[in-house]
Amino acid sequence: MKIEIIIPDQEIEDALITALEGGSNYWYFIPDVQVAQRHYKETSLALSQKVIRAVLEHNETIDVYDVEDENTHLGSITQANIQRGFQLWFAYTQEHDDAIIFDPGMDADAADILFQYIVMGELVYG
Repeated sequence: MKIEIIIPDQEIEDALITALEGGSNYWYFIPDVQVAQRHYKETSLALSQKVIRAVLEHNETIDVYDVEDENTHLGSITQANIQRGFQLWFAYTQEHDDAIIFDPGMDADAADILFQYIVMGELVYG
């Protein structure tokens, strides 16, 4: 049985901004932010918002690299990877018997786990 959970784009954005601005800073690097910025040149959005919205609203692919070795490609933020990441994250919370219910105000640790699942499809760091 497959259960489909619909998460509004704003809640996805909020969770991923938490990861980009704090929870995952220790492992990721996004060298090509021009992909995101070209869609939002005339806005005052934060760079993290531009990155997430470029994926959600314009179906862009944002490549993610290792912060300690900027030549090591870790994966990408895509719409498909976001879906995969949420599925893995929900399975992780069930497996670890955590009482984590998706909350767009999730803490940095939970957002980091989610972001690792989105980018790499597995937990690698932390």
